[in-house]
Amino acid sequence: MSEMELTSVQRCALVILMAEAREVPNAHLTKVRKFDLRKPDRDRLAEYGLISVNQERKGGPLSLELTEKGWERAVAELGSDMPARAGSYGAALYAVLDKLGQYVDRAKISPQDIFFAVPEDVEARIRKAYGELAPRAGHYVMIARLRKALPDIPRADLDATLVRLVQAPDVRIIPESNQKALSAEERAGAVIIGNQQRHLISIGS
Repeated sequence: MSEMELTSVQRCALVILMAEAREVPNAHLTKVRKFDLRKPDRDRLAEYGLISVNQERKGGPLSLELTEKGWERAVAELGSDMPARAGSYGAALYAVLDKLGQYVDRAKISPQDIFFAVPEDVEARIRKAYGELAPRAGHYVMIARLRKALPDIPRADLDATLVRLVQAPDVRIIPESNQKALSAEERAGAVIIGNQQRHLISIGS
């Protein structure tokens, strides 16, 4: 086996850890994810520098996490060919990964934006602030006004949440059709989705 050639089990381990996007107890993989990453595969991934294996005390439980190199290798699975003899479940997994890779490319975002968890209350606060700014559900509100109403939320977190929210059935985030009417503040407040500046948000019917 060459330096970075991985088995299907090892590749799937990286994909699962990418989806978790955190340090994961090994017991979580086996009990919750129903994925048995055995010692030879675990040791090989650690030897390649793709995962870190942490153990607080000798003989204690293990936890696993992708390294920076591991993230790069896991991201490479998006749109990659399905491993040989992966079976029907593997075919389903790699069909989804292929579509996910296409979405990442179209939206001009990083996979980390999808998998890293943004605090759960950010979406709730966006929805609450929108409800206070909009005269009615479905009315378009400038995202610049939304930012002003939520000054304590880092721009990166707010943008990442807006990128996710655009997929929600009750949310629309669109560009202002009359670009000349935008103020400098409104232009600066836009969120970039799919390589396009979007200035307005509407939530609800």
